Amino acid sequence: MKSCRIIPILAVGLLMGSVARSAAYRDVAIQTGETAGPVEQRVARLLQERLAEPGMVPVRMGDSAASETGTLTILLGRPEHHAALRDAMKAEGIPPLTPLAPGPEGFLLQLLPSGPGGTLLAAGMDDRGCLYAAGEILRQATFEDGALTLPDAFHVRTAPAFEIRGTQFGQSGVALSLGKNRPWTPEETQRVILNYALAGANTFETAPGPMYDFIVSYGLMTLTDGDANIAHGEVPKAWEAAESIGRGGYVCLSVPEARARMLEQCEKQFRTSPFFDLVRFKGGDGGGCECDRCDPYGKIFIETVAEMAKIVRKYHPNSRIFIVNQKFDDADDRAIFDYLQAEPRAWLWAFGYGPGSDATTWQPGHRQTHRMDLFRYPGYGPYALYPREILRELPPRHQLMYFNEITHWKYAQHAYIQMYPRADRNGDLPPHWSHEIYERRPDQALTKVYSRLTWFAWPRFYHRVFSDLMHYGVGDVTHSSGHHDHFNQWLWQRLLWAPRQTPEDVTAEYCRTWFGPEAAPLMTEAILLLEDVMQEIPGTPIDRKECVERCYDLMKQAGEAMPAWRQQQDYVWHMYMQKAAVDRYTQERVRQQKALQQRLETHLRDTAQPATDEALTTALAWFDDLAETGTMTSLREEAFALGEISNARFGMRSEGLFNLEHDYIGLGWLKRQLERALAASGDERREMLAMITDYENPGEGGFYDNLGTGNNAPHVVFGYPYDHGQPYLNEMLDEGNRPSQASMHFTQDEDQGVTLHYRSLDPAAAYRIRFTFVRPWYQERYAERMNQKAQTIYADDRVLAENLELPFKMSDFFTFDIPQDLTRDGELEIRFERGADVARGDRVSREQWRNSGGWGTLVSEAWLMKR
Repeated sequence: MKSCRIIPILAVGLLMGSVARSAAYRDVAIQTGETAGPVEQRVARLLQERLAEPGMVPVRMGDSAASETGTLTILLGRPEHHAALRDAMKAEGIPPLTPLAPGPEGFLLQLLPSGPGGTLLAAGMDDRGCLYAAGEILRQATFEDGALTLPDAFHVRTAPAFEIRGTQFGQSGVALSLGKNRPWTPEETQRVILNYALAGANTFETAPGPMYDFIVSYGLMTLTDGDANIAHGEVPKAWEAAESIGRGGYVCLSVPEARARMLEQCEKQFRTSPFFDLVRFKGGDGGGCECDRCDPYGKIFIETVAEMAKIVRKYHPNSRIFIVNQKFDDADDRAIFDYLQAEPRAWLWAFGYGPGSDATTWQPGHRQTHRMDLFRYPGYGPYALYPREILRELPPRHQLMYFNEITHWKYAQHAYIQMYPRADRNGDLPPHWSHEIYERRPDQALTKVYSRLTWFAWPRFYHRVFSDLMHYGVGDVTHSSGHHDHFNQWLWQRLLWAPRQTPEDVTAEYCRTWFGPEAAPLMTEAILLLEDVMQEIPGTPIDRKECVERCYDLMKQAGEAMPAWRQQQDYVWHMYMQKAAVDRYTQERVRQQKALQQRLETHLRDTAQPATDEALTTALAWFDDLAETGTMTSLREEAFALGEISNARFGMRSEGLFNLEHDYIGLGWLKRQLERALAASGDERREMLAMITDYENPGEGGFYDNLGTGNNAPHVVFGYPYDHGQPYLNEMLDEGNRPSQASMHFTQDEDQGVTLHYRSLDPAAAYRIRFTFVRPWYQERYAERMNQKAQTIYADDRVLAENLELPFKMSDFFTFDIPQDLTRDGELEIRFERGADVARGDRVSREQWRNSGGWGTLVSEAWLMKR
């Protein structure tokens, strides 16, 4: 059995370090200053509540007698508001807090032992500094035997590295529907916000209302979206944008009445809204409008947003406004840069970078053109090239701001893209040295089980993305679609505070905070292994991944190592343990299905050919014997029990629990092939069964090409692996397809279709060619654009099949004799051609078709065989 990357537990322990502890404190007194403001007082109460949650020590507000045994006195607040804190700093010779030491939003923590008790100075540079000081106390405090302990010589003086550190928050629709989670209470939503804030976040995207008021009450910043062309409510059809991916609600800003409507909407929004620190205008998933009047859309976008900025600043002159070039193309960006360079634009604070913004990576959503000129030298890699270029183009008054997506594990900005990127409008593909980011693909079994919004953690890869991107910006308010990205959001906030930490450092701190020092080394190793568990490892499918079992065992041990009070309050470990159990269940199910496949193949090889009806009937009966094994039942029941606990405690449960039953290896095809063989006889039966026992074998002197991402297809000379153009849904293709049947090459609106070129053929031999074809289902909003069903096949310039319709969702085989005169020169070209009515319309309709995942020609496999 092949293994994944294993991190020895000893090594993890060394990474974390052994933290010496001071004397134990039997109670805690938190003192605020005599002129403490409302935020300082609120932070003190928050710290009181959180320190008291383990139930180990009493925590009170107010003075504490200096002689009281085992008391930890925390002097919390801004020194200018807190005489006792100020005097203690002076007496100890501690330099005052300044704008550079530690810096804005920074804090000082210093423990002063005092007999059996101690005094902890917790000085904030400002209100938020006090909040972040409380966060560091909570990260460092541990509880056991009825006492609280802190590190010996506890001394921290620090401030954040980036000005803007934020995210979105809330439950996802997937969690509520597929995961069957109970809705959060307002208090639980507030707790999530505070958890991110205690980790270092200072900005939250929100709407006017109670959560806005709660966020502001802690001195935190707020962000809202202004809408450039997203209309709220119905609009006349004549106003509708030519939106690129089929979503409604967008208007064409080139229609004067539509533009006026959007300005009125902006006026209404900001006339009645509270103050927001940041206001963002973005292109959105659709990237605006594709029509000719809006080309380049970036020009009318920036001009319209400039008018909207006047409205925003009329009511909120201190709001900082930024734009995001989401899904724009090179011409759109050029128009924006030219506009900003033409004269000072005091209304714009920053240029934003979000999903689809990058002109040097091919991400889902399909930015239509790319800056190939930037690839001359790799620098720090493809992620870093365009942010650097944006800064070069921006006038000095403007900053670069980020809207990074770290919430989806597949089909997203920095996620597994699942299949190789398709050529853009100009036919450009990424250079060879950047292929590694596209070759990160999800494990083929786990991608069937988990939604795009599933509980996951990527410490090493997201650390790499952060390190490549964030050198150029002033901060990030990340895109989050739920609470499943718990670790990733923590990682991002901690790196925005201190970017030079290693991924191992941040993971270890996360595990100490959420699972305690006893379980932290085990959970650190497990989380670092999750990337291997989730990723497809060539040559090591999930049934042979030792890391799946290792991860499960580590998490199980970590749960046992957690103290009782943590076990009784935890939901985060329960989410990881659910994932580990579901991963193991999937592994066992794949092993079971592969064992059946091997049993069938052995049975057929050992049976005289052509096999008898009795032998085939016996084999078909085995498909009815795939009940859960005892191990699988135990894993499923364990996962469900964990899910019940996490859902009861915090409205969290893995959606994967309800999506375990799948055909992971193509048993559906295998069963169909056996049924077809049973209905056939003689040579036909023999050939059908040979495809089961020796599927890829093209026979002596033949050739097999498995088209698709990362597969061996040496004869393909034109085309690229199919990316389906939309979130990769299980419904798009039948699960009964073998993996090789479900992966394919395609072309879009190019005149040349997928092409294979064979050389060194036997001039005296006669050949035939067999193909596997299948076409996908599309979501409703895409389907109306997808008229392609058939393609024409050429051998050299001779038609083998005209307008051959591809089977829907479930693949099938098509075999053709090659005229012998075509191979007498030792070569053969097989070429496909799209239908006469496919991708032939105007530019706008073609762009929409491409952006929605249109295919012109489509091929899964090819066998060129001697007759």
